[in-house]
Order: sequence, then C-alpha cells, then structure tokens
Amino acid sequence: MALMLQPDVDIHEVKEDSNSFGEYLFVTVSCRTEQPKKLRTFWGLGYHEHRERWIADSWQWYESQRSTQSQPVLDKDEAYSQIKEREAFVRANATPSEQSPRAQLYEVLADLTDEDGALSELEDLGWMFLGDTDEDIND
Repeated sequence: MALMLQPDVDIHEVKEDSNSFGEYLFVTVSCRTEQPKKLRTFWGLGYHEHRERWIADSWQWYESQRSTQSQPVLDKDEAYSQIKEREAFVRANATPSEQSPRAQLYEVLADLTDEDGALSELEDLGWMFLGDTDEDIND
C-alpha cells in the first residue's frame, strides 16, 4: 500500500475483478522514473476461493503487457479512497473460518509450488488424498 503513495508512482486503474483464484481488487501502477515505463498490476484484498480464506494483508503482482500511453493517471486521493473502502469491506468479512480438507490440501500444494501448479495438482491428483472423484474435484 505504501508503494502506491510514493510521489513517483502513478495509479492507472483500481477495479474489483476476478481471476482463477477469486475476486480481488486490482491496482495498476507505473513508476515515472522507470525507463522504459512498465505497468504492474497488484491484486489483493479479496476472497481466495481455493484457499477458502480472505486475503487482507498480502498482494500478488504481475507485469502488464498494456501500453502505458493508453492508460489514464488517476487522482491518488480518489484511488486511495477506493482501496481503503475495499480494505474495510474485506476486513469486515475476514472472520476466521475452518477450511475444508480440499482447501487445506490446496494451501499446502500452493505453498510448496505456486498457485497455478497447486490447482493443476489438485485437479489431477486430489482424489488420491481426499477420496474424491474427478467430478467432485472439478465442482
């Protein structure tokens, strides 16, 4: 969060959206001092469906392939307000809950490999550990 408030960082987009893992807040930024200028999109403040838990204190990121020239620069105060609003929503909903065995296995696999690898392994081999059929795993 502190990165986004740095004076040389521009915020181009703040939006709620989803990916393969759940619904998150996506924040696209660039640094004015970096040449060539690159867009980086951070995602966090959301519910991770496979881990069955709210993500409130960590962010993931990827380098966007979009051009910086076509991206507007948002007002930092407005963008920060959107981020804080989403953070308040997530923290209000992030109550501890017990994970299912499937979510526990996914979390172990993701921590050992990566998110995509864990999802593939769970879909391919989860039945060995959980006693589920292929149909149950893919639901």
